[in-house]
Amino acid sequence: MTRQANALSQEQLVTWRQRALDQQLPAAGFPAGSGKPSLVYLWATMVLAAAIVLGFALNHQTGVPPAVVDSQRDNVAKVAASTRLTIQHSIEDLDRRVATRNPATPDPELLKQVMGDGAIWNGAAVVENATRRPLATAGAAVPFELLPPALPGGSTFPITTADGPALVRTVTLDGARTLLAVQPLSVDEMRLNPTARHGVFALTPDGKSTLMQGVSAVDDTHLPVVFRDLATSDSTEGHAIRVTEWTDRQLVVSSAPVGETGVTLATMIVADETGGTSTFRGFLLGLSLLALAVPSFLLMRLALVGPVRSLLRQAKANACGTVPARRPWLGVAEAHRIARALAPAAGDPSSAAGSRRRWRWRWRPTATQGLAVATVVALLWPAAAAAATLRAPEAPLPQQLVRDEESRAEAASTLLGKALNNGLQTVIRISQAAEAGDPAQMSPMLDQELADKQRFRSLYLMDPNGSAVSSAGREPLRNEPVKGEVGIELDDRTDRLPVVYAFRVSPDGVATVGEFNIDYLLEILRAVDGQVRVVDEDLRTVFDSEGFRAFQELEGSARGAAAAALKGGTVGQAETPDGEPALIAAAGLTKPSTVTSLKWSLVVEQDLAGLRLPQSDGRRWTLLVAGAATGVVLLTQVWQYFVFARPLRRLAGEADRISSGALDVPIPPQRHDDIGALAVCLEVCRQVRHTGSSRLGGATRLRGTEDDPTAVLPQVPARGAADDPVDRDGRS
Repeated sequence: MTRQANALSQEQLVTWRQRALDQQLPAAGFPAGSGKPSLVYLWATMVLAAAIVLGFALNHQTGVPPAVVDSQRDNVAKVAASTRLTIQHSIEDLDRRVATRNPATPDPELLKQVMGDGAIWNGAAVVENATRRPLATAGAAVPFELLPPALPGGSTFPITTADGPALVRTVTLDGARTLLAVQPLSVDEMRLNPTARHGVFALTPDGKSTLMQGVSAVDDTHLPVVFRDLATSDSTEGHAIRVTEWTDRQLVVSSAPVGETGVTLATMIVADETGGTSTFRGFLLGLSLLALAVPSFLLMRLALVGPVRSLLRQAKANACGTVPARRPWLGVAEAHRIARALAPAAGDPSSAAGSRRRWRWRWRPTATQGLAVATVVALLWPAAAAAATLRAPEAPLPQQLVRDEESRAEAASTLLGKALNNGLQTVIRISQAAEAGDPAQMSPMLDQELADKQRFRSLYLMDPNGSAVSSAGREPLRNEPVKGEVGIELDDRTDRLPVVYAFRVSPDGVATVGEFNIDYLLEILRAVDGQVRVVDEDLRTVFDSEGFRAFQELEGSARGAAAAALKGGTVGQAETPDGEPALIAAAGLTKPSTVTSLKWSLVVEQDLAGLRLPQSDGRRWTLLVAGAATGVVLLTQVWQYFVFARPLRRLAGEADRISSGALDVPIPPQRHDDIGALAVCLEVCRQVRHTGSSRLGGATRLRGTEDDPTAVLPQVPARGAADDPVDRDGRS
């Protein structure tokens, strides 16, 4: 009975020690647990595997490549912008002529001045405001029956006549009269693809559509359905329409409004359908990702999680004075080193013999080495997927994209040419005004023109000697007399900065010069998709939409296209001279005729990675997931190394010191996780070996961090009364 009572008392003591120890050990909640990083890695990898399967599945449908739709939408937007510039310039010229007229000018004479040679405004009339009765007419008859009931002055609205769409401009002359001017709508020539039955239409708010260029791919009866709601849209649109009668083709319709005129330009082509991404390939990629993620996850558990958890169970038992019935599997070297320091405190007889066994010195992998192997296994999939994707040949580009790139280059060239020509017309107008007045008194007009338009950085008048007579804006970059009578020139001798200027020399020798704002011209180029570069006849860079140093030699695959475009016309390339896929187009700066003297070529080069093609989508999605998988692996391993593996190695060093017999330096609490719990248990065992079994799991421990200073106080021996007599007053 006594032996049974002692055994029960010992069992109860161990239970009490375990409960007291558990109350002092840190709780390893998320993200502190040693198993959390590997679980996060596994779950994140599963999400990536599902994402790559879903990405390939969502883009597997057969249809028109989105890149073709995007290209058509971009092209029609550029043509609409160019048309808006032309209309805006003609309206500004009309308003200026009316504003500067002599109030005594008869109406018929005013109409002649407004129409000029009839190239822009082909019909005009002065009407009575109250009755809309024409007081004077010139040119083609104004279609009064198509005009709206109200005619507010200073407005522009579209109409559709028997000859096609036209714009009507209203200008209030006085309280009783209004000027009406009619301008037929013209659209810049586009490079059409006859194979695709390419057509350009003008849409007006009345629901009518007019074919301006090319052919119509559908019957006129279907046009209202095809162009539904596009005439009233104030944004650029683009979409594909499936036609029931067509099995492998679709109709692509794109539109863009022409500024605030109320006119909408639309393009229509017949595009071939292509296959989408392969769902089966996406499934294989996702499955292979999981196939390598599971072994990597298991290696992480074997290298860190399993040893730490097994060691922690043994450490808790040893700190409570018990010896596990079976030696746990520890795996890595750090766990074995800590276990050797823990065992003697619990009276484990295997610890003393273990120091003499040869197996103690056999090689065991460290936790860091195990994590390194897991990292290599986990990175095999991203490396293989990226290598296979990058080495796979690029799919051929649809021919429609090459045509659209040529149209884009031509539209950008025309747009830049119009911007330069509009600046030249402003300079000519200022020069003509200076002839009729005093050049020295032109500063107010220069300031007004400079503030009204942002195309110039400086405007100035200079005498034949090159001295400024009047100026506005920033300091001129050039101070030399101009050569010639009128035109646009490039000065390439000013501090590596391209100085583009428009000029006109009046008969009295006074030159009016406007230096273009470089940012204004670059904004025009940056509105074009892709990298746009303008080069001179020596193939030196004048402008680059992505940043440049002026007058550097143009290099790369775009050089050949730029050189060919300088000879005239437009050039498109679907591949580089080395046979690599490319999308390059170049057009000479030939429209309008006032800019041909510059001898410039404009080159547009697209980044193929940004094209929305099924093949590109698959490549892009694979590389994206591969990059994300690489990031997850590296994040997980950095997490495990710095939060667990390195502190475990440091704790193993402390354990080696204890195993060697150095028991005077305490092990302070380090972390509120599994490694911190191990440190507490190891400190318990150190105290037991240093002081005795009274320091087992039930003793109260210090709490704090690794940086808190701790010290072991020497034990003071008890002294008897004879050795240390003390009187009643407390004096020795």
